[in-house]
Amino acid sequence: MKNKHKQYFWRILKVGLIIIAIFLLILAIYYSLVYASRGLEVVFLDVGQGDSSLIKTPAGQVVLIDGGPDNRVLRELGKNLPFQHRRLDFLILSHYHDDHFVGLIETIKRYRVGTLIYSGKDVDSPLMSELLDTAFKYKVELRILDNQAKLSFGPDCALALLNPAVLAVKDDPNNSLVAKLDCRARTFLFAGDNGVAVEGKLLASGWPVNADVFKASHHGSNTSNSLPFLEKISPRLIVVSVGENNRFGHPGIFFLERAEALNIPIKRTDQDGEVKFFVK
Repeated sequence: MKNKHKQYFWRILKVGLIIIAIFLLILAIYYSLVYASRGLEVVFLDVGQGDSSLIKTPAGQVVLIDGGPDNRVLRELGKNLPFQHRRLDFLILSHYHDDHFVGLIETIKRYRVGTLIYSGKDVDSPLMSELLDTAFKYKVELRILDNQAKLSFGPDCALALLNPAVLAVKDDPNNSLVAKLDCRARTFLFAGDNGVAVEGKLLASGWPVNADVFKASHHGSNTSNSLPFLEKISPRLIVVSVGENNRFGHPGIFFLERAEALNIPIKRTDQDGEVKFFVK
């Protein structure tokens, strides 16, 4: 009788293992099909005089780089994410200027956010304190980027991050985390508000800044986007995140002349609204 029970047990176990193996195979096939059918989507959101960029990876992760100067980013997210999609896997804060992070506070309250990545620089700002307090309250993982990191989003899709502090560049309020997305054989470079000092150090370091699409540094400021930097990036297109009739005069005339001299076309959020790319 005991032998019969053992045989029965092993048969059940064998059948169970076969069912699990079939299930895992179906799951793997489904994942492959979903991944193949999804594309990469990168959207430079129209948030006025500020910065905010949305990345939707083929594998389904969602990344938001900066959040603009106010809650306008929520409207832009609503336009670009399905109503039922309430999760953002990563928020990346390039630096601590209000026009890049204020919108992130309410975003954390409205969406389930996985991880907030930032430089960890000590900044005396009530709004920045509110952002970190909100992230803590809503159980967002806080990740300080001191040097470099890479976020992998599945096959042939990753986001490289670099803190200019590792380049021994002089500290400046405009110094920003640099992000480069390499996905589906397309590359996008996000440089925050970095100026020519960081650009020069990046070029000297050999960090691979070349990209198909470049989000202009500091909203197209003349004190960023140097000619050597643009030449090294060699983008097919430059996107300028900028507000209409802004008081800073962005984008600057010298920057526009540099881009024209290199025959690089430009898209501007103040003129074109959001700028969207989709890669199958």
